[in-house]
Amino acid sequence: MSTDKNQVRDSVSATMSRGREIMSKNRIGGNVDIVLRGADGNVKYKEKGFNLVTDVGDEIIATRLYDDAVNIVTGMKLGTGATAAAKNGAGAGMVTYINGSNEALDAAATDATKGAGAGWRTTYVCTWIAGDVTDSAIAEVCLTNQTALADNTSLAADTVARYVFAATIDKQAGDSLEVTWNIDVLGA
Repeated sequence: MSTDKNQVRDSVSATMSRGREIMSKNRIGGNVDIVLRGADGNVKYKEKGFNLVTDVGDEIIATRLYDDAVNIVTGMKLGTGATAAAKNGAGAGMVTYINGSNEALDAAATDATKGAGAGWRTTYVCTWIAGDVTDSAIAEVCLTNQTALADNTSLAADTVARYVFAATIDKQAGDSLEVTWNIDVLGA
């Protein structure tokens, strides 16, 4: 009788450990500058604030990376709604549109580096000149991507970004209102 003296042992070892999570620091944001000038050219109101790019805006900007036919921004619209700006849902689109306030961009958007490692900035400017949109309760502005800039409310699906003013603006017939909107794309 023979005896097998070989001992075969199987061993399985499994180690689970949490790998290092990679967090992207990419961000889309920026600011809005609002300047209201009286008929004499003097500044009547000035405000600067952080703008909110909506979920639709995020999608449009991301889509533009591979499809240069996508319209990102065609103009701006004004309204009287004071609902807080939001990424989606209520506040992601124009709340209360002011008839006739749809305004095409003054010129083509410009872009420039913010410095090495600090990202890029795209700037959009719209000016409502004297006689345009006379209203005593302007409270909101939005960037729209409507391919035919229409005289209607910019729904959330048409709103790239939205900003609600700290105080309502009283734009008289002789006043001009300029909105400079900066969108910053910040890399990791």
